[in-house]
Amino acid sequence: MTVIRAPNAWDIARLMLVSAIWGTSFLCNTIALVDFSPLAITAWRVSLATVLVLIICAFRKVRLPWDKTSWILFTGIGLLNSAVPFTLIGLGQRSVDSATTAILIATTPFTTLVLSHYMTSDDKITRYKFFGLILGFIGVLVLLGHDAAVNPGSTFGMMLILLAAFCYAFSSLLIRRLSHLRTFAIVLGSLLTSCCFLIPLLFWLHPPWQQTGGRDAWLAVVFLAIGPTAAAYLLRAEIVKINGAIFMSNAGYLIPVFAVFWAWLMLNEWPAAITWVALVLILSGIAVGRYRGRHT
Repeated sequence: MTVIRAPNAWDIARLMLVSAIWGTSFLCNTIALVDFSPLAITAWRVSLATVLVLIICAFRKVRLPWDKTSWILFTGIGLLNSAVPFTLIGLGQRSVDSATTAILIATTPFTTLVLSHYMTSDDKITRYKFFGLILGFIGVLVLLGHDAAVNPGSTFGMMLILLAAFCYAFSSLLIRRLSHLRTFAIVLGSLLTSCCFLIPLLFWLHPPWQQTGGRDAWLAVVFLAIGPTAAAYLLRAEIVKINGAIFMSNAGYLIPVFAVFWAWLMLNEWPAAITWVALVLILSGIAVGRYRGRHT
């Protein structure tokens, strides 16, 4: 693995951008779930994104490696970075609203912190990172407790989303194992292997000729493919390669902020007071971990 560098202003800007893009995915899922199953959304989303990335890679003359190790890692990343978590999130959102889903994904940094400490040599736990992550995690728990009390029937859905967050955390560590490859190669390889699992399932369980989704549902799926999948994953792979999995995991804290913003902007949903308390805790955790982490 290549050695990671301390984040600069451009790195932070990229993290903000990818978080803003991902923040829209939960709203789009809500729209698409009206007409499509979670698996169908995942299959269409990943397939369309693969075509887009494949075209870009053809123009950029990106070549994929053909060694066995790389393709094993591509398969693991494809499953844990898209196929499995996308489907789990879709299943969870049948009983959990989009804002709460985004907040549950904010548990990713906590898992990444532990996994990265044991699976890498240069992305270790420090007391300041740990304190910052715990502070943000408290903010997540505040909202989790509130939502569980208001909507007890959503517990199983929330557990599925938490499992998706674990998948994202583990896939970040696998991406670092391929840091010697170009970002486009990593994304294309993982998307191709993901398609190998999803397309047969789509034709078996939800044949395309039987799909009758409305315009809004199809637009949501297309946007999911272009933005939160193709564009965001290219940005994510680059950030993990350069700055490490723990820095990338901070997106888990930023995504809920953007998700709340998009819900307010598009659906006129104004967060409750408890939501603002939780978001302040989350942002404070990021600030503590980022600032002190430079000196540790």
